Amino acid sequence: MHPLAPVGTLFAVTVWPLLAAFLLFLTPENRQSASSRTFAVAGLAITPLAVWLMPGTDALAAACSCIVTAIPLLLPQARDRTGRILPFLVTGCALLALNVHSAFAVTILCGAGAVLLAWREGRGPRQAAIVWDIARSRLGGVVLGLLGASLLPMQQSSLGAVLLTVGLCMVAGLGPSPAPALEAALLDTGLRFAALMLMFRLSAYPLVHLLMLIAGFGTLLMLVVSRSTGRTISLPMLSALGAIAAATGEGPALVLLLLSALGLAVLDLHEAEGLEVIGAGAALWPVFCALVGIGRSLDAAELVLLVLCLLPALWSVRPMTLLPAFGRGERGIVAVTQAVLLLGGLCGPLLLAWHPVTGWRP
Repeated sequence: MHPLAPVGTLFAVTVWPLLAAFLLFLTPENRQSASSRTFAVAGLAITPLAVWLMPGTDALAAACSCIVTAIPLLLPQARDRTGRILPFLVTGCALLALNVHSAFAVTILCGAGAVLLAWREGRGPRQAAIVWDIARSRLGGVVLGLLGASLLPMQQSSLGAVLLTVGLCMVAGLGPSPAPALEAALLDTGLRFAALMLMFRLSAYPLVHLLMLIAGFGTLLMLVVSRSTGRTISLPMLSALGAIAAATGEGPALVLLLLSALGLAVLDLHEAEGLEVIGAGAALWPVFCALVGIGRSLDAAELVLLVLCLLPALWSVRPMTLLPAFGRGERGIVAVTQAVLLLGGLCGPLLLAWHPVTGWRP
């Protein structure tokens, strides 16, 4: 344990979104907008400073936590109290799921986050049916995951790990699943990758590796057959690649995919150009580096299948400047997001050379 970082203090850092939600609940409505921005900026500043010092937290969880903690700041301002509070609660569930050392707790937190997300997005009558359909699918995965987590102590059988993996695949949105709305996709990214991180820790169990590959490649093939584009493909495709990265033990690729998923959600939210180029895995962007990391760990047949699944998206890519927003003189969130993604892609080879030790396994 770090001598300057008691366990209670550091663990409180991961629950700052829940504290922020409670304080927003107590804040008068005319001051909530400014207060929510203040809490989001403060959380983004303190999390990277403290999460690396938390005892028992491995580097992959710390890196993912630093990315997920930016979600409340990236969302547009909501118009009502509930819309301002719920993003902090969903982010808190994702942060806790990345840092707790219990498969049972991670599954419950992902399910709680899915319900809170459905509550936020399903308040309109037109969206309620689609949003709650997604939530029911996720909660079905939570039930399977909890059953599998309760059977994990049975060392003589891999049934628990298999059920947990199937449940986590559903929680991560793999397979046939409707695309979430723009803001929901941004919030959903943290929950999906919290489930994928737990899948990464399960990859040593028998049959789990194969199940994750089937789920990842199956989702990619569904997207290819449906010929989806834009936001309909970005988050599902990156989640599918995340499942393949988890199966192959490529933790750094998971971090790059998480960064890409958040960045693409922000660009899509602001209708920025270049979404297909960045998401399809063009060179110099983080998805390309993640694909290199995944490809080096696949067998020849699996690598060929991955290339065939990605060819339609790559074929539709059109040339663009590296930072189109800067070229037009913009200096807003779109320009900053594109710059961060490009920086992540340039630093990707260094990240792929990093081989962090997994802190814990279920």
